[in-house]
Amino acid sequence: MLEHYVLFAAAEGRDADLETALAEFTDAIAGDCAALHEISWGRNINPSGLQRGFGHGCLARLDDDGLSQYWDHPAHQRLLGQLDELCSERFAMDHHSGIATAATNLETPTTRSTR
Repeated sequence: MLEHYVLFAAAEGRDADLETALAEFTDAIAGDCAALHEISWGRNINPSGLQRGFGHGCLARLDDDGLSQYWDHPAHQRLLGQLDELCSERFAMDHHSGIATAATNLETPTTRSTR
């Protein structure tokens, strides 16, 4: 599975608009992109990220080869068209998950499943 994280620093006075855009995006893409397993967004509560201005984040869990399907989805393209205006800064990080040792006991956090 591919995990696609994005952190957002809202432009001054645009926090509410960014939250609206993220909510509309996740509502539009959930259940409409076959490669998407789960998607969530929320306010950052981590002090180090907040000190750097990153107040919001989004996580999409995708099929290993599903990034292009997700990227090209009309809801994602709409969001991308809004982000330059809504954010002063943003960055993404992608990684393949599922690597753990037998001694690791990981619990999956509660997220919205799209399937």
